[in-house]
Amino acid sequence: MLPLKEYPFDLRPMICAHRGDTSHGARENTLDAIREALTSGAEMIEIDVQMTADDVIVCHHDESIGADEDKLTIWKETFASLSDKLNGNTPAKFEDVLALANGKCYLNIEMKEYSSRPADSFIAPLVDMVRKAGMQEYVLYSSFRLDYLRAMPWDAVATAIHPSTEIVHFFNVRSKTPVTLTKPPEEMLPSELMMLSRATTYACRLDELTEERQKNIKSRNIHLSVYTITHEEEFQKAIALGARAVVTDIPHELVELRNKLYPQ
Repeated sequence: MLPLKEYPFDLRPMICAHRGDTSHGARENTLDAIREALTSGAEMIEIDVQMTADDVIVCHHDESIGADEDKLTIWKETFASLSDKLNGNTPAKFEDVLALANGKCYLNIEMKEYSSRPADSFIAPLVDMVRKAGMQEYVLYSSFRLDYLRAMPWDAVATAIHPSTEIVHFFNVRSKTPVTLTKPPEEMLPSELMMLSRATTYACRLDELTEERQKNIKSRNIHLSVYTITHEEEFQKAIALGARAVVTDIPHELVELRNKLYPQ
């Protein structure tokens, strides 16, 4: 497997399985979903990571987990307490996902930390775990959290996911180092967001690719990823608009289509 920076994106767009592959019934961000994604042919798997109160990195999308009437806030609970209270539905440990994916695929590690934990105290152990697994050349780190992206090490591939005003406010009020914007994020060009966040690549939804942003991406040769693709028509439109990678809930289908359109 080539290091991520050497992947031939211009010749063959990458397929990234969204939170693993849930199209056959596996729960998102679980080891079962990772195993399913590994059989899909997708080169990359996207996972969401956050920390428990005792600094265990787990894979889960939302701030809370559990039944509606008894939800648990992940960053307020220890991993042991989650295990005790969730009756076998404890979120997967990131270290187990790393071990499962190591040498088999690239990882898109989306930082979903919802607490006011300082960026360094989250990023340092996360990156250290990746380095110790020998995966540093095969991962990218993505986030809506501009404060976390700005704290990434210089040699990491960091992807800025275009946030809304509400998302920026949500994380800024929880941040030790809030990011000041000179204009609403809805008005920002990809290159402006990347400069602000110090990211190396850019991601957005298909419906966020305005004509102005398309021109900016093309003129600056920005590496574009589009999420979350759910139909083959969306995939073809995203690629036509310059996407070099797509995040999808249907990795099996899109791998088959991509391979027909871009044979090796």
